[in-house]
Amino acid sequence: MKKPLLFLISTLMSFIFLFSAVYGKDCKKAKEYFKQALDLGGNTLALIKKEQLYRKAIELCPSYAEAHNNLGHVYEKQGRFEEAIAEYKKATELAPRAPYPYFGLGDIYYKTGRYKEAIKWYNKGLKYAPDDPLTNKILALIRDIQKGGIIKAETIRGMLSATRGPGEIVSITFGEGLIPFDFDKYDIRPDARPQLNEIGKALEKLFTLSKDISVESKEMPLIEIAGHTDHIGTDEYNMELSRKRAESVIDYLVRNFDIPRRKLIAKGYGERVPLCKTASDDKNNPCNALNRRVEIVRKPAGGEGTRTASFRGVGVEQNITMDVGFFYQRSKERQVKVLKEGTRLRSRLDKYFIFLRPAQDCYAYILQEDSKGKVDLIFPKKGKSVLAKRGRDYWIPGFGKAYTLDDVRGEEKLYLLATSRPLESEIEGLTLKEQVRGVIKALKSRAIYVVKASSAPDNIQEDELHQNPQKINELLSRIEGEGGWVKVVKFWHE
Repeated sequence: MKKPLLFLISTLMSFIFLFSAVYGKDCKKAKEYFKQALDLGGNTLALIKKEQLYRKAIELCPSYAEAHNNLGHVYEKQGRFEEAIAEYKKATELAPRAPYPYFGLGDIYYKTGRYKEAIKWYNKGLKYAPDDPLTNKILALIRDIQKGGIIKAETIRGMLSATRGPGEIVSITFGEGLIPFDFDKYDIRPDARPQLNEIGKALEKLFTLSKDISVESKEMPLIEIAGHTDHIGTDEYNMELSRKRAESVIDYLVRNFDIPRRKLIAKGYGERVPLCKTASDDKNNPCNALNRRVEIVRKPAGGEGTRTASFRGVGVEQNITMDVGFFYQRSKERQVKVLKEGTRLRSRLDKYFIFLRPAQDCYAYILQEDSKGKVDLIFPKKGKSVLAKRGRDYWIPGFGKAYTLDDVRGEEKLYLLATSRPLESEIEGLTLKEQVRGVIKALKSRAIYVVKASSAPDNIQEDELHQNPQKINELLSRIEGEGGWVKVVKFWHE
């Protein structure tokens, strides 16, 4: 016989959490995983381990509402909004009187500019926690936005201060109707200036208040200007275009307002964080238009958000820079060419290989996924070290060696994962391949920056390469990212 559901009060957030009863051998084990996840910090790899622990808890005990809720929060922090929405909705089904999953859903739709949906979910949560101050404040801000036109400076300031706790990331989405760019361009258009002027006034006031409160230091907020594109074009091209658009926004704000440039960060996410997944190759598709946007993100000064318990701080994450090359060679041809989107390789005939050279010690993993979803961990080899040493050349599968394709035709994807810490510590029931796959899903939404693109025609002669392996340098791209990142290379298996 099931015991009644229990209510717990969070004194930090003044939220009522509805906790499901967790009984039985599997559910007791799930509770142990849940507790382990709560005790972790909030940096990139800690969030990834949280995800794995919450997922393991859910596998053992599918009715564990708190695990679904907290997994949703992890996904939300990683920018995996569709997955977060699914977990929050599952939590509302399992614990329908708990306000928190409803507020989580409202927060996602609010952060991403989908205000009608945000209102719906906030109001559902308010049935069970009608006096929640932040939700009521956000609803008031949404009413201001819905009056039409540009979002005013006072509303922007209110949105940037609407946080559920220390360390919670706050973001505001400005669709292309508010900050438009010409197709394939990154220049600021005259019709973008009214909204940018309101953003400038809001940030100018924010930084002025920060100076008044304390000496300028780490207490002053960091503001990320994030650019996003639709899916048309290659991943690398879209990342660069979106970053240039973010930099154009920063240039405009710094030039016209008293805003310290060092407190603004430009990042380009390209197509990696879509709000709508029913896009097409038609640039006028409304779904594509929703994905083309600029976001203003207030980064946490320290500590993780309070949607789940027992947080210990974000910490500083090391930048990772690496020279990277993905290459192929046609059967019976002597040219080695750059493997990229649009390349077509044939089964058991054409060859491909990968080159890495880290600028610092780090950890590297490479997965390959075929059109049927089969995944192989091709680097590192089983039993080999995952440490990629600074300045060392890595030829994968080995210098003078290459891979060939099997008979499963369709789109192939190669994922290069770079992290500042190893993933060798095992979580019960998860292989290294499963861990790497999970980390790739988590980090695919992070921005990377192409510091140096290939500086030569996209091929060299095989004989020349064997005689002088350093010739590969001309074909390499230098990639940089914070804390951990993923480079994706797609090609067609014909």
